[in-house]
Amino acid sequence: MTYPTQPAYAPPPVAPQKPTRFGALAWAALILGIVGVVSSWVIFFNNLTAIGAFIGIVLGVIALFGTRKVLAAIGVVLCVAAIVFTVLAQQAAVKELDKIFDGTTNQGQVGVAGETPHQEALAQSPTWGKRYTWANGLSVDIEAPVACTPGEYASPQNIARAVKFKITVTNGTSAAFETALMSMGDDAQFNGQKADRVFDSGGGCGGGFESVTVLPGKTYTYEAAYSVGAQPGEMQLVFEPSFNSDKAAFVGKA
Repeated sequence: MTYPTQPAYAPPPVAPQKPTRFGALAWAALILGIVGVVSSWVIFFNNLTAIGAFIGIVLGVIALFGTRKVLAAIGVVLCVAAIVFTVLAQQAAVKELDKIFDGTTNQGQVGVAGETPHQEALAQSPTWGKRYTWANGLSVDIEAPVACTPGEYASPQNIARAVKFKITVTNGTSAAFETALMSMGDDAQFNGQKADRVFDSGGGCGGGFESVTVLPGKTYTYEAAYSVGAQPGEMQLVFEPSFNSDKAAFVGKA
């Protein structure tokens, strides 16, 4: 007996996949764009990434005619952004270098005591009655000196003449300031020679500076006396708020 054979059903033919056109170029543009954006703020190295971003733009534009149009478009946008960020970063770096070479970086400003200095004021040697403000907002101003009479136990001995200054430190920063960190008038000269600090806790010249904490927005005022020559001359007092910061050199008659 012969049994009928079952007909064999062949699976429907699978449509061949459409080949990806310019897909590799689209991916290359995307990767170059990401690297360019991330590295655009790294000075000197961003020159290379900017060149890579320019190549990525060319590749991305070509890939726009392929099958990965969205990927290519994103890559082109990122590459353009990378070049723009690189230009902005380099312009900012050039401005900072110009400030350094011009000697204007981190310089303080001179103004009238009790007033806010103009942002564009030129830094210069202040004198009595003027205020020197550092870049971080800390400032110091000195009143004109007055004569004082040292007591019997004042140091140093044999003072020909003594003058006393009233010095005010204003903390315009956002953090507490320790006066112990500041060189406050230790560098003093009179007519080109070192002027010794007078310590006279029991006499008319006063005890002088003490280490304190000045809170933000607060001021600290103290008096400092110096031994000077018998005749009036030029006095110089130098202040430095921290190591390697700008020095404020006050110069005037005493």
